[in-house]
Amino acid sequence: MSRGNNFRSAQQLYFEVRQQRATRIALTTVYRILHALADERIAETQRAEDGEILYRLRTGSEHRHYLLCRRCGDAVAFIPTALEKHTSELTNKHHYADVAHHIDLYGTCPRCLDD
Repeated sequence: MSRGNNFRSAQQLYFEVRQQRATRIALTTVYRILHALADERIAETQRAEDGEILYRLRTGSEHRHYLLCRRCGDAVAFIPTALEKHTSELTNKHHYADVAHHIDLYGTCPRCLDD
């Protein structure tokens, strides 16, 4: 897993490792490593449109939302400022605590459109 914008599935990472090294590694081992990296907040996770969990190295600690390419996994971070403000106002008004939300946008990046 390298530091880049692309989120990748455990299977994609498994095949990359198998191609780049003569190492034999089981897919279950890749899943265990990825779960451990995510638990330690070294890797961040994102759900693909079909629900599959995707991984990449964490690039920051702040809460983020992403526009994800369906084909290559490229991710563009964005902050929906108006929504964040409204969420804060709504939770304060109704005295809720520990509120979480998740917003995903999916599309095809310009690079993949050209392919």
